Amino acid sequence: MEKDRLIKMTFEEGMKEIEKLIINNIFEYMKIGDFPVIQPNIFLKAVFIVELFADKGNDNKLYDYHNKTIENYVIECTKKLSSGNINLDEFFFYTKNINFLIYWMNRIFGYLDRWYTKVKVKVSLSEGAMKIYKSILFEKLKSKIFIEIDRLINEERKGNIESRNKIKKILEIFNDLNLKHPQIINEKNEIKWINKYNDNDIIELTIQDIWINDFFCEDTRKFVEAKAKNDLKNMSITEYILSELAYLEKEDIILDNYIAPQYHKKINEINYKYLITNALEEIIPLDNNVKDLLLSEKTEKKNNLYKLIKLIPKSIDPIISEFDIYIKNKYNEIFKDEELLKDYKKFIFELIKFKKEMNNFVKEHFKDIIYFQDINNKTFSSFMKKEKIVKELCKYIDYCMKIGFKGKSEEEIENTLNGIILLFKCLNSKLEFQLEFEKNLSERLLKNESLSIITEQKFISKLKEESGVTYVIKMSGMINDLEKNKINIELYKSLDHKGSPNDIKLNVIVVSQNAWDIRKKLLEKIILPKYLLSCLEDFETFYISRYKGQKLIWCLGLSKVEIQYLYLENKNISKSTLPQLLTLLLLEQKGELSLEMISQLLGCHSSIIINDIQGLIYNTSFNQNHSADKGIIIGNFNGEIEEFKENDKICINKNFICSKLRFTTLPNKKKKSAEEIKKEEIEENKIIKRYENNILQAILTRIMKNRIGQKTTHSWLVEETAKQIDLFNAQPQQIKENIEKLIEKNIIKRSEEDRNCYIYIA
Repeated sequence: MEKDRLIKMTFEEGMKEIEKLIINNIFEYMKIGDFPVIQPNIFLKAVFIVELFADKGNDNKLYDYHNKTIENYVIECTKKLSSGNINLDEFFFYTKNINFLIYWMNRIFGYLDRWYTKVKVKVSLSEGAMKIYKSILFEKLKSKIFIEIDRLINEERKGNIESRNKIKKILEIFNDLNLKHPQIINEKNEIKWINKYNDNDIIELTIQDIWINDFFCEDTRKFVEAKAKNDLKNMSITEYILSELAYLEKEDIILDNYIAPQYHKKINEINYKYLITNALEEIIPLDNNVKDLLLSEKTEKKNNLYKLIKLIPKSIDPIISEFDIYIKNKYNEIFKDEELLKDYKKFIFELIKFKKEMNNFVKEHFKDIIYFQDINNKTFSSFMKKEKIVKELCKYIDYCMKIGFKGKSEEEIENTLNGIILLFKCLNSKLEFQLEFEKNLSERLLKNESLSIITEQKFISKLKEESGVTYVIKMSGMINDLEKNKINIELYKSLDHKGSPNDIKLNVIVVSQNAWDIRKKLLEKIILPKYLLSCLEDFETFYISRYKGQKLIWCLGLSKVEIQYLYLENKNISKSTLPQLLTLLLLEQKGELSLEMISQLLGCHSSIIINDIQGLIYNTSFNQNHSADKGIIIGNFNGEIEEFKENDKICINKNFICSKLRFTTLPNKKKKSAEEIKKEEIEENKIIKRYENNILQAILTRIMKNRIGQKTTHSWLVEETAKQIDLFNAQPQQIKENIEKLIEKNIIKRSEEDRNCYIYIA
């Protein structure tokens, strides 16, 4: 019966039925600001009426009725809000009610959206409703709303944050008005607009654009202009800088809260112009203020320097100038500490520590501004030019690898290695470091004095990251030789004699001749007893059977032996050199011999063994007082000066006593005279210069080869070559000399047309 009654209704009667069932109830609920509750059966009845009339061809009338109902209510709301200044609470109340109405009207008349609006009108119910709200209510109140939101933001700038929620509500409405295909949904009894298609089509100037461009920017200008004038009157320059930076930091928070990122730059420009740029003449004379900020212990003050530079690019010059002086003074403090310079371990440790501090200082306060990191590195590099700094650094690494890392955690070792790399980066001659480090590494590994091969490999990997594969090729070769040697020794021990021919345990290190820095310790001419010589021959036979075509050159001067003294009561054992063992064997056999006679019997010059023999007498592990009669051997020489002549005679001390079961007789390093040190330095400089010249000529050749057919001037070639070298600082004169050498070698020549240009001809 009810259905028949609805079917027989006219259009006007049908709409009155919908008003009676739902719309009037919605208006009643909205008066008290509550969300309407509609019974499902009533709602379905209203929807049935809409579908019924739509199917009868009244779709146009239904669409108009939907929009007219919303329009009438929006007009009514506009009248109530139009008088005087806008009350935002009322604006939010009526906007919320309008959204309620649109939501329920869309639900009741939603059948139209399924086909009518797409086929005939092409504007959905939501879009039509949004246009009504925007054109009738918002556009008429727009200027009042914009003024009100500016007022609220200024209130927050002054410290009143209670207005924050209202600002966010207004901005949400701005966003809703900018939706191109809006759809309104109910989410937890809150009406929300969404973008139905979420497309990115170019649309008209948005509400936020209009507000930012026409209202907010001008309001911001007035606010900061007044603030700058007031603050400059009442504050010192330093106080002004700190105050404005603090304000701008808070302003960033406000912008992040309310303003879309694309508008930040425009508003920031206004802030910077009136707070900073217009006050430049008073702010820029910052010498004393910058110095005060740099020397300040307060991190916050130093951070303000970085912010100031970002705001005022012109301020960077006086700050750089002051920072340059500041950092040089800081570096001078450590390089002028004479007590510290005497101890290379403490000196390098403090240098690493200080370099880290300065890097952190720059990173913390000047972050991504490259000028300050450049000043830090260049200033440090200028101090790293100081004499012997490379050798001091290599000595420190040697100490760490031998002793310094003992008992250290992996993290502590890693931090130290990274610190060493920091200094390495600033060295003016990485080539000099390379040669010195290779020399020390070679000695450490041959003498088995390194605490950890893994740590050695780790450091070599770090050098490889900094300077490339070629830089560490010899270092890597040494490590590879040791790995290969482990395999060989294990296989040698698997033989019948278990690696101990003639009951003498051999532990041989086979190394590549090109990788290791063995220098002049090749004692292949020394005469060995037959049973020792046969041991070497046994290993040589084993090794050459595995590696066909190889030839072994024995470096006997590098060997270490363990000797057990059977004639002593305690059967003491010493760690000794091969020349010491051979000397003791001769004295055991012959009785008493002079140094001259021993050198003749061993087939070597006395200068090679004299230091070893003195180790048998004066080593502090058993002879702390350096007495001439307390050594393993004694003689008729003057023991007070710890030296003896070639004709002085020695013999075994059968009364030798040592409280330690194990001791060492290894000779102390002979102290070099000033003349010997100078001679070594001259030789090393020659080697370094030869390496540098080889590198320069290789780079010059590569550059010229790549520029065949192009004009290459002298000045350009010198400049480009200097740029491509990072192992050392190539001076123009040195580059020029190597250009001349390439001309002599017929690799390049001067151009006939322009004598200042070069041509590749090789």
